[in-house]
Amino acid sequence: MNSSSLQLSQRVYTPLNALQAHAERLQAQSLSDLIGSDTPSARRRSSSLAFTFNTLHLDLSKQRVTQETLSLLTDWAHSCGLEEKRKALFAGAKMNTSEKREAMHMAARWPTAATPPNGMEDAAAFCQQQRLRLAEIVERVHQREWFGATGQSITDVVHIGVGGSDLGPKLISEALADRPSHTVVNVHFVSSMDGTQLLPLMESLDPATTLLVLASKSFTTADTQFNVQTALVWLSESLEVDVPTICCYQLLGVSSRPDKMTEFGIPDAHQLVFKDWIGGRFSLWSPIGVSVAMQLGMAKFNSLLEGAHMMDRHFLETPLTENLPVLVALVGAWNCQFLNISSHAILPYDARLKSLPAYLQQLEMESNGKSVCLDGRSVTHATCPIIWGDVGSNAQHAFYQLMHQGGHTVSADFVAVAGREVAATQAVRESLASQEQLTLANCLAQAQLFALGDDAIPNALRGSMAQSHRGNQPNSLLLLNQLNAWSMGALLALYEHKVFVQSVLWNLNPFDQPGVELGKKLATRLYQALAGEASEQDIVHDIEHDIVHDIVNDPSTLQLLKKVSEWRK
Repeated sequence: MNSSSLQLSQRVYTPLNALQAHAERLQAQSLSDLIGSDTPSARRRSSSLAFTFNTLHLDLSKQRVTQETLSLLTDWAHSCGLEEKRKALFAGAKMNTSEKREAMHMAARWPTAATPPNGMEDAAAFCQQQRLRLAEIVERVHQREWFGATGQSITDVVHIGVGGSDLGPKLISEALADRPSHTVVNVHFVSSMDGTQLLPLMESLDPATTLLVLASKSFTTADTQFNVQTALVWLSESLEVDVPTICCYQLLGVSSRPDKMTEFGIPDAHQLVFKDWIGGRFSLWSPIGVSVAMQLGMAKFNSLLEGAHMMDRHFLETPLTENLPVLVALVGAWNCQFLNISSHAILPYDARLKSLPAYLQQLEMESNGKSVCLDGRSVTHATCPIIWGDVGSNAQHAFYQLMHQGGHTVSADFVAVAGREVAATQAVRESLASQEQLTLANCLAQAQLFALGDDAIPNALRGSMAQSHRGNQPNSLLLLNQLNAWSMGALLALYEHKVFVQSVLWNLNPFDQPGVELGKKLATRLYQALAGEASEQDIVHDIEHDIVHDIVNDPSTLQLLKKVSEWRK
């Protein structure tokens, strides 16, 4: 018996103890050892770590895991009550404990023809009713029957949101509305609070045919409020129509606060509502996605929802050992907590997925980037890793050098698309097919080199290639048959459920974000200072006493305020 096994035998068995001892043993094996050469055992291992769900294929064979690892991880999930908590999630239990709310984003994509789980019935019915309203609005725009304040039909939509109200719709727009032939209406996204995204739109769009979509769960977020005020002033001055009239004709509101939308001057007919039990970063499937539906059409939007719903069913009904979101979550927790890999790269090998890393940054780090358990105790280990990344073909010429030969260990998700249908001449299709093959070859080669390092270099190239590629960087490959609405829905729902599973393993609440709020509060008084509404003495007083009681006078920030004030004058 080795020392790790002896130590384990001398203490009470728990899944965590077993995983820790297993990790210590596995650290002595490299991925080259696990993957091995082309032998029957290596082929069996690779086959056992490959999983397919409809048009999505997951390969875990380049992860530092064995079947024993997966068995121990599954035992851990069982011991955390994952199956019971999964059922409670879909049944409408108040999983968001700090805000005493359900987390029912799955209801937003539940189809009318399917019976929802017990406890979800009312939520699904409400979402389906709002989806009908959304479809009516989309049809009205597509039929050129939505008229602006001067009587002209809407041709362009400016979607104003931030965070989950922006990242999800923007990702889908880039992925699926990649060519003019794929779009019905032009949609433009504005999220930055500095106005730089809005300025070029005000110079290029026709104000008479532009519809503003204000997407904000709370309807109080400063970023969106300032952007929409500027946009309304632009429309009002350009069309010589007062702002209240513009609000009646050229503003669509999407929020969980219909009272705030009415107070703002948006007519009931131009309001879409979702409940506060849909979190912002889980809200793509709700009316927050209305701009995407306008751009792509309801058929594609419904296909997006269908793909996500089918992943919901897979997650809810499939045993843990074959459940893709569960497997991705377990392996991710293994890398972060037991192999101490604190950095995770998202590397899509398709430029249409360029916003996927940013989308997953919010989804994962805002959900599980926490250090306090549900019971108030401090977490004693790393939880969510740092999520980052870029389109793989660009990343190869940027940071892959560090990942291959630097001193940092990272894990990675490679995301690739097997094929693409293009309506073009035979010669153009053949040329594009060659580009696709080159892209896939680069994706597979980089995943291989991440895992094996120098051992990936063929004998024929040894001596002519630089060595010291460190390897041993665990990675998964998610392969989509095609990048379409259904597969995008399934992919994003997979990551949503991954977040939930990991929150169960780490005993966290993934549906709140208290760490986001403090900076917003501190910014309010500083904004007043920059706008000339408060004196320097007021700022000092607020930092010392009013905003947050334990923040003392900060001369660093004060001298920056002075410099900004000096230069702005």
